[in-house]
Amino acid sequence: MTNDELNEKIRQACTHAAPDVLDAVLSDCNEQKGRVILMTTENKKKTWAVRMAGLAAGLCLILGGGLGVRNYQVNHTVDATVSLDVNPSVEIKINQKERILDVIPLNEDGRTIVGDMDFSGSSLDVAVNAIIGSMLQNGYLNELANSVLISVDNNDPVRGMALQERLADEVNKLLQTDSFRGAVLSQTVVKSDELQQMAEQYGITLGKAQLIQEILGKNSLHTFDELAPLSINELNILLGKEGAETHVEVVGTASEKGYIGETKAKEIALAKAGVSESDLTFYTVGLDTHKGVMVYDVEFISGSYEFDCEVNAMTGEIVKFEKEYDGAAVSNVSVEEHGEQSEHSQTEENQAVSNISLEKAKEIALDHAGVKATDATFVKAKSDYEDGRAVFEIEFVVSSGNTIKEYDYEIAASDGSIISYDYGIEGDSTPTAIQAGSSQNTSEISLEKAKEIALSHAGVASANAFEMEGKLDWDDGMSIYEIEFKAGGYEYSYEVDAATGSIVEFDKEWDD
Repeated sequence: MTNDELNEKIRQACTHAAPDVLDAVLSDCNEQKGRVILMTTENKKKTWAVRMAGLAAGLCLILGGGLGVRNYQVNHTVDATVSLDVNPSVEIKINQKERILDVIPLNEDGRTIVGDMDFSGSSLDVAVNAIIGSMLQNGYLNELANSVLISVDNNDPVRGMALQERLADEVNKLLQTDSFRGAVLSQTVVKSDELQQMAEQYGITLGKAQLIQEILGKNSLHTFDELAPLSINELNILLGKEGAETHVEVVGTASEKGYIGETKAKEIALAKAGVSESDLTFYTVGLDTHKGVMVYDVEFISGSYEFDCEVNAMTGEIVKFEKEYDGAAVSNVSVEEHGEQSEHSQTEENQAVSNISLEKAKEIALDHAGVKATDATFVKAKSDYEDGRAVFEIEFVVSSGNTIKEYDYEIAASDGSIISYDYGIEGDSTPTAIQAGSSQNTSEISLEKAKEIALSHAGVASANAFEMEGKLDWDDGMSIYEIEFKAGGYEYSYEVDAATGSIVEFDKEWDD
């Protein structure tokens, strides 16, 4: 059968399936008698039903739209940021379902770790396992450097803490390998403008910036510049060295296997000093940092000399050497950044001669102050070397009722002349300092300048500091400014020398 014949068959079938009964229907309608009653009630019901159907449809659209927006937010909005730091630094952004929205390497090592892996839509656990695995495979985590930092940034502290604990446990299990045991540091991030600024300035994660701030809060002798280049393993060593409670959770111990060790460092320092171990009356060795490099700080006493030597912890190179005779520096050897060595030495024949004894210096100070020896309590009495000459530093206090008078003298060791002295009453805001016989107020800097110095050291902009207080006080024989303020979730406390502007004491702690 052709196509035309088939189409004709279908047309005929359709025609017969619908018989022509129009004439019969019209005939039946003509024969009906009576009046037609319009059922208006049924029409109203139909109109109400149509309206209700429309309202229901609109409500469904609204609900559906709302659910659609909510679903989009859950799936596409960043709920938390997890950063992983070793030396490679990687940020992982996740949604509320802990699905990956983005993985961002923050340095060249981070880009090596991530490589061409695409984590879009993967679970957080899968991404963390893959990234830690890549760090292990590429040698960034090993027996020489075994520490990793996990930082969680979440607006919900409870959820953030739970996520931190879970990830720390998972990563810790991954780092219990056949060749080494890892150390896992974990924390929740407390965001602030200051923290964000430091992270951006040094190209590091918020987590690493916060860890550095934690160390600086325990030891103000370090600086952010000095600590920023260090690896997490090195920062972990410094954190453990402070021996104080921190807000960072630590599981395991930082590896020191990449270093020469304390025994070797001491041998190098003694060889430099030309001293045998049997001649030592005191020594101490510990890991520290010098200009962004880990060093062993070796200090020891032999005979009448004190030595301070810093040895590169990895290479054994001496980066600093100081030798003091009875408190008077007689040599200073330092290695500059470019490896050039500069030496400033003074032979014993050319040393400033001390013609008076320490006891005589005490007598001179007491006589000048008009104080009897029986009324004085000495808090410092030692020899020193300043501006090319030997001096004695003498400090003593005199109690009288509720008043404590404090005296601070600097006396030339050659002839007993008074170079300078300070005097004040505890709590007195106007202490007096006399330099070589002329009167001069010790408060050479203003309170506002002292505040600027404290803010600059803390790395806090004045606009971000609040509850700032400052006053002039007298402490340990010197006029100081006491400065306190809060910023970025921390409380800061400074003591600034009113004469020189140097920072005497510094403390930083969480603002609870």
